[in-house]
Amino acid sequence: MAQVYPSIANPYMPNGTADKTNSPSPAYAPGEIGCTFTDQNTGGKYLRVYLDSGATSATPVGAPVQGQVAYWKSGSGAVGVGAGVPTVTNDPRFCDLGPTAAPNRIAGVFQLSPTTTPGVNGTDGNPQLYYTDLILQKSSAFLAASGSVGAGYIASGNTSVNTANCIGSAVGTAAPTQQVGVWTSATTQTLNGITVGTANISIGFAD
Repeated sequence: MAQVYPSIANPYMPNGTADKTNSPSPAYAPGEIGCTFTDQNTGGKYLRVYLDSGATSATPVGAPVQGQVAYWKSGSGAVGVGAGVPTVTNDPRFCDLGPTAAPNRIAGVFQLSPTTTPGVNGTDGNPQLYYTDLILQKSSAFLAASGSVGAGYIASGNTSVNTANCIGSAVGTAAPTQQVGVWTSATTQTLNGITVGTANISIGFAD
């Protein structure tokens, strides 16, 4: 059974809306990391997390971009932030249960291209990490796509190596991995160098 994360009513919005959260550590309200909330500006539900500073353009997947899925990171507990602090990556190699399990360990969907600063320390002397708000539930959001998608197709984690995207399963066909949402169209486009489609995102562990 998927874990349900605590909900907060009025999160601090460093950039005005959850779809633009890209802020450096230390967090203004550290207790909000790992919590879910609804943003009245977008109508979506989000999960606030730290991004692994190693998720850079040098990895096989590249730096995280809008529409990619985020995996729970191995040893989640960002260095310098505290053990157990929710941390994600777009690189399945560093998923907390290993790359094979990554398609079933999706934490959410990146709504922008968050910043990473490997090798840089923050004002508190600890490694600089950025926190962002992952999409858990939202209508017509961009989702990284692989292969054929179609209106009504189930979007689920891609099992191919070095990917942070979703495949489509036709109506009436069981999704092979964790369900992320439902594709709303067969049309895809290139955004920030990756193929994306639109989907109604719905990841089950939000309360």
